[in-house]
Amino acid sequence: MDSELDLSEFCCLNKDCPNYGKKGKGNIRVKERYGSKNRALLRCNTCTHCFSETRCTIFFGLKTPDEEVLRTLAMIPEKGSIRGTARATGYDKDTICRWLDIAGAHCQEVTDYFFQELELGQVQIDEIWSYIKKRKKT
Repeated sequence: MDSELDLSEFCCLNKDCPNYGKKGKGNIRVKERYGSKNRALLRCNTCTHCFSETRCTIFFGLKTPDEEVLRTLAMIPEKGSIRGTARATGYDKDTICRWLDIAGAHCQEVTDYFFQELELGQVQIDEIWSYIKKRKKT
């Protein structure tokens, strides 16, 4: 049913569970699928805690397709501003700012995606993060 989802990459998020934070224990299973993106609702068999596959990621609660969010963020250095990116993509500048804030909290996973999936170079990735860093100061 869920061969594309590697459950060994997930861990229980319940701090009271003996398997909290431990990946690859075999205690996580797909309970059901939900929403327009057909996300997996995961369940820990140890404590019965349920959580979304996107919990603790940049994509949690976002309705925009994942790749579109990341491509929009990757466009910011090219366009030179959030407003320029908003004009080019059609997204509101406040939406892009919110995505930037979320991305800043998940910088390693976003960097991995930029490098592997979008095949951006290190210089391009550095430009993106320096832009985010400058924005955080203001």
